[in-house]
Amino acid sequence: MPRRPRPVTRRPQPTTGAQKASSTKPKPTTTRKLSDARSDSSADSESDVDDRGEGPSSLGHGSSDEEGEESDDAVDPDAPRIAQWQDEDELEEEEAEEAQEDNEDTLENDFRSLPFGTLRKAQRALAQATADSDDEGDSDADGDSGSDGDGPRALSSKGKEKEKDEPKHKKVAVKRSSKHAPQETTSKRPVSWHRQVVEAHKLEPRDPRFLSTAGSLDATKFRSQYDFLADLHKDELSTLRENLKRARKLLVSSPRDQRAKREAEVERLERAVKRAESAVNRDKRERVEQEAIAKATHEEREKRKQGKGAFYLKDADKKKLMLKARYEAMAAEGGKRAVKKAIEKKQKKISQKETKARPFARGSVVGGGAPTSNKRPGEPRERDSGWPKRRKVG
Repeated sequence: MPRRPRPVTRRPQPTTGAQKASSTKPKPTTTRKLSDARSDSSADSESDVDDRGEGPSSLGHGSSDEEGEESDDAVDPDAPRIAQWQDEDELEEEEAEEAQEDNEDTLENDFRSLPFGTLRKAQRALAQATADSDDEGDSDADGDSGSDGDGPRALSSKGKEKEKDEPKHKKVAVKRSSKHAPQETTSKRPVSWHRQVVEAHKLEPRDPRFLSTAGSLDATKFRSQYDFLADLHKDELSTLRENLKRARKLLVSSPRDQRAKREAEVERLERAVKRAESAVNRDKRERVEQEAIAKATHEEREKRKQGKGAFYLKDADKKKLMLKARYEAMAAEGGKRAVKKAIEKKQKKISQKETKARPFARGSVVGGGAPTSNKRPGEPRERDSGWPKRRKVG
C-alpha cells in the first residue's frame, strides 16, 4: 500500500550519531534495497491495520506507532546517499597537480635568479627545438598522405582524373660548358607586388664621438682630461710584476700535477707585463713628443709677436724634432749608453729588413755561404743593380 504523506505540522526528527554513522556507510547493493522495500511495505500494512483497529490496544500502542513512523520518515531508502570514499585516481591527480604547482613555483624562482644572457640562450634553444619538431611533424604528415595510394583518385571539374601531386624536386642547374664559364640564371622572375606606400623612419645607430655636434678634437684638452691613464698604467705594471715574481716562486716548488697549470700562468703574466710596459713607454714617448711640439709652437708665436712672418713646420721637420726630444729624454734617464743602445737596436732592425728585401745573384747563397755555381771561391760575387742604399739613422 502507498505510504501516508507526512503531516505539515510535524518537524523532522534531528539526526543522532547512529543515524549519521548509517548515512556515512556505502550504498547498499540491489538485494539490500529489495529487503528494505519489503520491510517498508510490511510496516505500512501493519500500521494501516493498527489504524483501522479499535479499542484499548490501538490507543495503548499509539506512541509506539508514532515512533515507528518517525523512524521510517527519518531513514528514507530513496534519499540520495553521500559516498564517503574517493577514487584513488582522483587523489593521485590532485597530488600530481599540487606537485606540479610546487615545481612551477620553484622553477620560476630559479629563473629569477638566473642572469638574462642564460635565459636568452635557453629561449633560443627552445625556439629552435620547437621549429625542428614542427618540421618533422610536417614531413611525417606529408609522408602519410603520400603513402595512401589505394584511395580513389580525385576528379577535376571536367571529369578527368587528376594526377596526384608529385614531390617537388630541386631544379638542377644548367650544366656549364666549362668550370670557368659563368653561371646561367633565368630572367623570368615575377615582379614583386610589395610597394612601400609610406616610408618608415629607419633608426640608424650613431656614435656620439663622431657626430658633427661633438666638434673637432682638441689634443690639449684631451690630454688634460685623460692624463690619469698614465698613472693607472704605471700602477698596473707594478702589480703585474709583483704577481709574476710570486708566480715564478710558486713554479719552482710546485708539484708535478700543478706544474703545467702554473707554467701557463707564468706565461700569461709575462705577456701581460710586456703589454703594460709597452703602454707605459708609449705614454712617456707621447708626452715627450707633445712637449717638444708645444715648445716649438710657443717659440714660433713669440717670433710672430716680434714681427716675423708665419712659419709652419713640415712633417719631416716634426719627425726630426720628436726624435731628438726622445733621445734627449732617454739620455736624461739612462745616460749616453742608453741612447747608443737604442740607436744600435734601430740600425739592426733596419739592416734585417734590407737583408730580406736584397736581391742576390744567381747561384749565390744568402748569408755569405759557398756559391753553388762553378766559380772559384776567391772570385767576388756579382752585385745586382737593385742593391738598396744603406740609410743612416740619427
